[in-house]
Amino acid sequence: MIDLTGGNLDGYRILDLTTEAGFLAGKLVGDLGADVIKVEPPGGDPTRRRGPFVGGREDPERSLLWLALNTSKRGITLNLDHARGREIFLSLCEVADAVIESVGPNAPTSLGARGLGYETLHAENAALVVCSLSPFGQSGPYAGHRGGDLTAVAMGGNLYPTGNPERAPVRCSLPVSYYHGGIEAAAGVVFALWGRALTGEGQLVDVALQESMLMPNMTTPAQFPLTGFKGARIGGGFRGGKAYFRELWPCKDGYVSFALRGGPARIPGIIALVTYMDENGMAPPALTGRDWKGYNHNLITQPDVDEIEAALAAFFATKTMSELFDAACERNLMLAPANTAREIVASRQLAAREFFVEVDDAGRDLKLTYPGPFAKTSLNGVGIRRPAPRLGEHNDEVYEALGYNAASRLRLAAEGVI
Repeated sequence: MIDLTGGNLDGYRILDLTTEAGFLAGKLVGDLGADVIKVEPPGGDPTRRRGPFVGGREDPERSLLWLALNTSKRGITLNLDHARGREIFLSLCEVADAVIESVGPNAPTSLGARGLGYETLHAENAALVVCSLSPFGQSGPYAGHRGGDLTAVAMGGNLYPTGNPERAPVRCSLPVSYYHGGIEAAAGVVFALWGRALTGEGQLVDVALQESMLMPNMTTPAQFPLTGFKGARIGGGFRGGKAYFRELWPCKDGYVSFALRGGPARIPGIIALVTYMDENGMAPPALTGRDWKGYNHNLITQPDVDEIEAALAAFFATKTMSELFDAACERNLMLAPANTAREIVASRQLAAREFFVEVDDAGRDLKLTYPGPFAKTSLNGVGIRRPAPRLGEHNDEVYEALGYNAASRLRLAAEGVI
């Protein structure tokens, strides 16, 4: 594990009550140095039982989802549906700086539904920051609606233009709204803590997954009243004035991205690619005989595009991703590999920056490689603090600090409180 001391949030304590939708938020503030305490029900978070599992055998301590998104946290068990559990939670809030949850206001597991809403917590600790990450936020006609990643991506407008034009929209295989929302929630908590340093008061941070997914749409929603354009699916390519162009090309071991776009930024790269192809004996007259300096992708017809693209496809198929990318760097081609996890792990750039770190998870007898700090700082204060907690791993040290001795902890466990 990387050696870290201090951090931007060193000295802050944050209670993490999140579901999968908010795991990343707690991880990020933990990576920044906060003491993040992941609060689970006594039986454990349900995601512990979701595969894949390290080693292949189902084991709630080896779920990759849990291990990936809960590093830099301590972990306790606490039954918030039990009156005694809610009392203990309020005690934790008295010595905490922030709380993060990730369900809607009407969910039975929300803080409000358990009598632990912002007003209650603020009365106990006026300096406490409470962050609620939910599908639609804490207000408005949809506030009480349930919704997962697919709902957030669809209602945020990011689903409609994604996919091929002849098919229905498709979502990313990973829950991207949870990651967008988690980043927004972490940023909101940090700014609220900064604001508290100026005012002495905590505040409620209200983050909606739907709104988080509006941002990836860039300016399309804002332009609609002016242009009437609502977006469109174009698959792995783009549309010019008279033709459709592909942008993703199969090569020997994967795919690369290259676009036949015109303009002063793109045309030199097309000319350099034709030269590269000609050196390999694979540039037909349709490429070498064309005046590329005057090329305009809005004027070229589909038959011409098809002829050019057939030559490009044949050439790309003879090269590997790395061969094409190395050539792109040498020749100033606007070409990039479509990296998979295989290429990312083997990346020379990431290796040179020591991006990946090995975490020694002694409690599980594992050594796992993780993405390291999301930012490098001169103080070396960002990065993974500890492995994801085992179920109830830090019960003794957290509850001991609250004044519960070993005998009282045993009684609480027997009563189903912890």
